[in-house]
Amino acid sequence: MLPLNSSALIHLYKQYFLQLVNSLTHLVGCRETAIELAQEVYIRLLIHRDLANVANLPTYMFRVGHNLAVDFLRSPANKIEKLMLDEEHPCPLLQPDELALIRQQCKTLLEVIFSMPESCRDVFLLRKIDELSYNEIATRLKISEKTVQRRLVQAMLHCNQHMSNLFP
Repeated sequence: MLPLNSSALIHLYKQYFLQLVNSLTHLVGCRETAIELAQEVYIRLLIHRDLANVANLPTYMFRVGHNLAVDFLRSPANKIEKLMLDEEHPCPLLQPDELALIRQQCKTLLEVIFSMPESCRDVFLLRKIDELSYNEIATRLKISEKTVQRRLVQAMLHCNQHMSNLFP
């Protein structure tokens, strides 16, 4: 029986890792998934209690990997619809330039919010962030609902003026 921290097992895994990943990539069609499955093979080898009885460890390692790949492919949670890459199916993730623009807009909006008078800012944040009603805001700040409405309008105008100047 091999001990759990056997250097022979670590050496075996390092020696065959790339071949195992390539084999699994061929089976599952995704290199990242293949790497995860190869790591799972290593974990299973580490926790296996009777490796001394395995005649050919590399073959056993590849068999474990193959079985994990088959299990992965059979799992309904891992079914991925393969789409043709074309103009009709754009990437659903934000592109780096879009992400940079959104980050800049968020930074600017925060600067604008914190540049407004505190009384307007408090009403604005309670309404837009905490989603409190006019009545709840009035009660919390000990002001009238009309004052809440007036300050919220001032805050919205402040945001609109500053943001429209920066992002026409």
